[in-house]
Amino acid sequence: RSVRAATKDKKNETAAPTLPVDNALRQQLFELAFATIDGYRQYLEENGTKNSDESLGVDSLLTQVLTKIIGELAKLYECCKNDEMSPGVCALQLNITIENDDGYESRFLYLLQVIANNAEDGSSSRYLNQVQKGVISLLQNMASNSSLRAFKALATTSGDYMFVQSNENDGESFELEAAKTVASAFESDNLSDEAKVTVMCSVLSHYLKIYGSEKEKIPSDATERKTSEARYDIVTKVIDSGCHAAANIDVAADDKTILDSIWERIVTVVTSLILPPAASRYDGYAHHSKSILDIVAIVLTHLPPRKYSLAEPMLEQGANRAVAVAFECIEDVNKPDAAEGALHVF
Repeated sequence: RSVRAATKDKKNETAAPTLPVDNALRQQLFELAFATIDGYRQYLEENGTKNSDESLGVDSLLTQVLTKIIGELAKLYECCKNDEMSPGVCALQLNITIENDDGYESRFLYLLQVIANNAEDGSSSRYLNQVQKGVISLLQNMASNSSLRAFKALATTSGDYMFVQSNENDGESFELEAAKTVASAFESDNLSDEAKVTVMCSVLSHYLKIYGSEKEKIPSDATERKTSEARYDIVTKVIDSGCHAAANIDVAADDKTILDSIWERIVTVVTSLILPPAASRYDGYAHHSKSILDIVAIVLTHLPPRKYSLAEPMLEQGANRAVAVAFECIEDVNKPDAAEGALHVF
């Protein structure tokens, strides 16, 4: 295999292939080459942006070098993604629990993270530079290949941006682009159903840390967000594709234990949507009633019949809460949007 396309000689004939190389020797050469890449990663960690008073010229030069490197790394991954850097078989799980190791994929991802950390060129541009775009593109390629490590890196980088509105006047954000990439990777035909469901569950777990009701909220050190600041376009795509994948697995699975836990987490998230905490009930109905109903519809479409017993009390309580909020808003003329949204949810 080669990362380079076949070339034409002067006679317009494809160049003859090189002589066969012993596989053991080929592996040794590959490891030596990868060790060199590791060495450059260590150099970047130690020297990349250590001096804040360095000239912009040096920063610009580093950006040019990293742009060239990220382009070549994309070719390397394309060559090795089904072999040396294959993510392997993805097992169904409630969270992304994969850890870094000494494997090629893990080391490759570590390099990408270091490059991303050094990608800031010191300018005030409102757009991502070529290095940042290259890193995002490569992470998307890895995620689309069912790499849970890549998904974990994207989710960690995105932080709360997947669920919280950003100021569009600030331009492109590396964190927001990472969040969008998680959703766009779900469109890949190469992404396994198991990977989709595992990533969805991990995303929903993070959502509950931010917006879950007091009873359901998972402990978190993150600052609690206002419901009015929420965004649902990204997570809706993840839930739609993830629920479809979960339904596919559910039909063929004999053991439903892990799937039962997955459906319960999904229903927990929907419950937090239609039963918002008392302190933020008006904002949720006022700003996000359509998004809430879109997610409810997606979940109910894919929920297996044996789990209808979870949905029935959830829907009943949600309807009761919406009616109660609507009546509260009737008495307060300053909340017309919340009243309309509550009736819509009901």
